[in-house]
Amino acid sequence: MDYQGKKELRAQLTGARPHSSEGLTEQLAAIFSSSGAKTIASYVPLANEPDVSEFNRLAAQSATLVLPRIIGDSLEFASGEQVQGPFGIYQPAGEAVELASIELMLVPALAVDEKGNRLGKGKGFYDRVLGSFRGLSVAVVFDSEVIEAVPSEPHDQRVAMIATPLRTVIVG
Repeated sequence: MDYQGKKELRAQLTGARPHSSEGLTEQLAAIFSSSGAKTIASYVPLANEPDVSEFNRLAAQSATLVLPRIIGDSLEFASGEQVQGPFGIYQPAGEAVELASIELMLVPALAVDEKGNRLGKGKGFYDRVLGSFRGLSVAVVFDSEVIEAVPSEPHDQRVAMIATPLRTVIVG
């Protein structure tokens, strides 16, 4: 599938949102607990994304929680006060952490397949980060967004796990 095909799939999936995020906190908490991670990269969910807010609050009580921010064409992770950044998305104003210090990364996606191919929003921010990330990467989607096949291109990076409100899938 080419770029146009990805664009059409993004529009279709985005139009089908939002769904209930009930159960997602429990799925993510189980992943966090079994991972032993001390530093977690998560995200601040947009209105139509799976809601990880409660998990973020819980994780921050026992681990270092960092959130993404866009710097030019790159994504970095930091903590601190949230300020409005590019694309109207709130991001942390604190000092960035080294990618190597992050042990667990929650990755927003529009869809993912059981091979770990994910469909993002098309800017490639997470693909660039995942290319050098060595911790546990978890795509967070709604159950209906785990699909048979996500089109992928050479620059696309896979995730190791999938978390939905109802289940966790280890990518094989």
